[in-house]
Amino acid sequence: MNKLHKKALLIFILLIVNLSTLVGCQYKDVYKNNLETSDNITNINENNAKVLSIQNDDNNLHKVITNISKFSIYDILVKYEELNEQNNIISKSELFLDLTLNPNESSEISFINDDNVKNINIVSYEYNTLDKTVSVNTIDNEVVIKTKNELLKDSKEYEVLTTSKIYKVKNSNGIDIYALDIKNTSKKELGNITVKIGQLDKHGKYIMVDSISSYNILKPSETISMEIKALENTNNIQLLGYSYDDIKEKANINIDLKLHKASVSG
Repeated sequence: MNKLHKKALLIFILLIVNLSTLVGCQYKDVYKNNLETSDNITNINENNAKVLSIQNDDNNLHKVITNISKFSIYDILVKYEELNEQNNIISKSELFLDLTLNPNESSEISFINDDNVKNINIVSYEYNTLDKTVSVNTIDNEVVIKTKNELLKDSKEYEVLTTSKIYKVKNSNGIDIYALDIKNTSKKELGNITVKIGQLDKHGKYIMVDSISSYNILKPSETISMEIKALENTNNIQLLGYSYDDIKEKANINIDLKLHKASVSG
């Protein structure tokens, strides 16, 4: 093979290598982008939309709901009927659970204790995923799935509060009192600080979700302490999220720490 042929062959090989590398890089970029956006997409259909297992707990006026799906759900709205001793409907009502349930997580829900109410019949429930709103009718098994127009934001840039571990401070009249320290790490003044706290029993079931607020202005680098009263059968306390007012931007920021997503209004 003469020198001219060798040179031509070498150029051809280099072109093939460079082209393969370019295609490989483009594929990796597309794949990476797909991974980043797929976190916000929930593949829901009529077969997997029925995400809640509903069981009686202790008596007919306490239920335990469990997320049996493979995705997280939040803003759960339960619609139910109150029944008397003859199983006649006394009234209809609904209960909102301000809690994110990850797969296999459970929560207790309690209903108004009325002597005339002997049973609760859950007729439907609604919930949100990152990109869908779903309604499930438990009577006729009808499922309605809608795509959300407005999606939650990534909360990374909004998570400007650092928090301590929740620690016990005292016992007052048989009630355990805990505290949570919160520091403003931003360069802005923040107002209306509200933390969402979940209390769990020894089985890891949520037995209470509560919001605790401080209406003071929190200056940059300033720290405040929030007091938490524990239920008698509480085994664990979690910080589920928090909200605050960005005074300069005149906006309210609500952060879900389980989803690491934020909603911004104002």
